[in-house]
Amino acid sequence: MDKQTTKDVICGGLAELIDNPRYYYYSGVGQQYSHWTDEGQTSLLEYMEIMAWHLKEAEYTELDKRAKVLVINGLKGEKV
Repeated sequence: MDKQTTKDVICGGLAELIDNPRYYYYSGVGQQYSHWTDEGQTSLLEYMEIMAWHLKEAEYTELDKRAKVLVINGLKGEKV
């Protein structure tokens, strides 16, 4: 999964957690009355721990690909 896809998955998963009243209580009165439930806080932390790893993995994969392209281009004599 590339970095942008991972970001999209994170936002989509977060939106799904927020839309579930079991995890997030939304109050139309104001932000001060909206909050994560205890179960929501636990789920959010677990989700973010998993997704943080995927995001860093995507970042390192992209970096590795760019480094390989630079090396190949350098070996071909192209300007790096």
